[in-house]
Amino acid sequence: MNFFRKIKDIIDRRKAINEIYDDIKNLDEVLLEKRLEIFNEIVTPRFAEIGLNNWNGKYLWFSDFNDQGIKYVIEYNVFKGFGGSFSFGICYDFIPTISSKKKLIYHKTNKSTKIIYYKRLEGWQKNYENNNPINPDKISTINEQKFRKSLNNVIENNIPKLKKWFEENKTIEQNRLSLLNDINNPPYEVGRRIISFEYILSFIYARKKDFDTAEYWIKKHFEDRTDKTEMDLILKKFNS
Repeated sequence: MNFFRKIKDIIDRRKAINEIYDDIKNLDEVLLEKRLEIFNEIVTPRFAEIGLNNWNGKYLWFSDFNDQGIKYVIEYNVFKGFGGSFSFGICYDFIPTISSKKKLIYHKTNKSTKIIYYKRLEGWQKNYENNNPINPDKISTINEQKFRKSLNNVIENNIPKLKKWFEENKTIEQNRLSLLNDINNPPYEVGRRIISFEYILSFIYARKKDFDTAEYWIKKHFEDRTDKTEMDLILKKFNS
């Protein structure tokens, strides 16, 4: 099995090298203004099909909040080099982030929308985990033809997956179970997430009035940190 995996890895790396040479010959980078024009043409109507009717005019598409304070979000992420891909997830109207000035910042408006429960597209995540030179979810900005083709392919391949994930995470209880699953089976990461699954879960339990469990999870989030100022800020919020 390892032998065939090595062979596949060699083939993939050769494909990646050949693609780099081809890109150099055909370089005419799609810059921001043109990129946004094409996003408006291709991406915005496709994401609207799965309920993300709002676009911030740049790299963020999102739904309205549902009756449980859940908003679906998709974001375009720029890679080093000539490309990018989409991340996705959920913004909550009851879960704040912490500012550099140690204040709780809520994300209830369109302008303040951000992904709090963060996911990468499946192909990008696997590429990230396996250090594979081929990322099937990479959108190339080498030139307009390649940008349009890769963008259409990524959207076509992932719209059903995104729709399924959003439908499976439309309630607080579904989110709670998904987060517990991610804690027990964590996706590969380099370093530590700023907004961890434990952090999100603590606010979900607080919303359910289960403050003992909320305190447990927020302490898990901060357990490796020496500065407990932020944790104390959140515990004070839970107890208010």
